[in-house]
Amino acid sequence: MVLSQEQAALIGQVFEDYVLEHHRNDILQILQEGEEAHYPVVVNAMTLFEANMEVGEYFNAFPSLVIPVFDGALQKAAETISSSCHSLQGTLGVKPNLHARISGLPVCPELTRDHIPRARDAGHFLSVTGTVIRTGTPKLLEFQRDYMCAKCRHVFAAQADFEQHYALAPPTRCPSPDGCTSVKFTCLQGDMAVPSACRDYQEIKIQEQVQADGGLE
Repeated sequence: MVLSQEQAALIGQVFEDYVLEHHRNDILQILQEGEEAHYPVVVNAMTLFEANMEVGEYFNAFPSLVIPVFDGALQKAAETISSSCHSLQGTLGVKPNLHARISGLPVCPELTRDHIPRARDAGHFLSVTGTVIRTGTPKLLEFQRDYMCAKCRHVFAAQADFEQHYALAPPTRCPSPDGCTSVKFTCLQGDMAVPSACRDYQEIKIQEQVQADGGLE
């Protein structure tokens, strides 16, 4: 599934308008911080979905596609706020690592679980109730590599495959919209020992909550 340009534009515009109305102060504070860190803007899902139910439906159906659109809209909102604050121009800077964090999901069967999620829940954005009984060591995960086509010089990103344990397979064909069919590419990361596009992650073990009668929910 791929969002159409019209769908992505709708989602992005709704989210940009929403954060400008509800999170202007949060973004303004972030704009005054350092450049290198990652900054979350925590958005309440209930309030967002009430503002536009259609965006809520897209988010529930395709969260992995919608969240990057949210992040892009958040960047645009930050640029708008930065350019409008003339008295603080010298102290504000749009951060490259702004992230939308969705919380407060509605309590409904589609979005909440009181048991450990099953295989059929993979790819869904869920609220899970349970007790964390073990946490792993935080690690870095390389999720993307940038390549350049040797023929047309088109630069593009190859994403790690979640279903293949985040393996980063080299591209097989140039994805240029101009129709290039080259199969030769240069990795822009080169021989760098440290990957350039990483996320931190941590494995956790969750135990289902125990009911009053002694059984598991």
